[in-house]
Amino acid sequence: MTQQISRDRQTGHHRRWQAHVNALAQSGLSRAEYCRQHGLSYHALTYWQRKLSRRRSNTTTLVPVSLEATAVRNAVQAGQTDLQIILPGKMSISVGDNFSPTTLSRLLTVLEGR
Repeated sequence: MTQQISRDRQTGHHRRWQAHVNALAQSGLSRAEYCRQHGLSYHALTYWQRKLSRRRSNTTTLVPVSLEATAVRNAVQAGQTDLQIILPGKMSISVGDNFSPTTLSRLLTVLEGR
């Protein structure tokens, strides 16, 4: 129970600072002016900006990819109908003809959350 309360506080703390970092970006104010107006420590806001930007830069981003019709047609004729998604590192996902769209959607949601 104590660990759960600690995690909840930490999550709330992260959300609070994330909200300030987002608001600063939208405000057009300097960091110093934003801190003065909101009663925040300049150094604490700087720390959280760096910490939260590092966290964001470590996430995987999915991007749409378009294929030329001839490449798709050639792959189908050659019997290469599987879709393969190669992720950074040693992970890849292969999707066959009879895949479950629901399962693929859940998998992509999990991967986007990493």
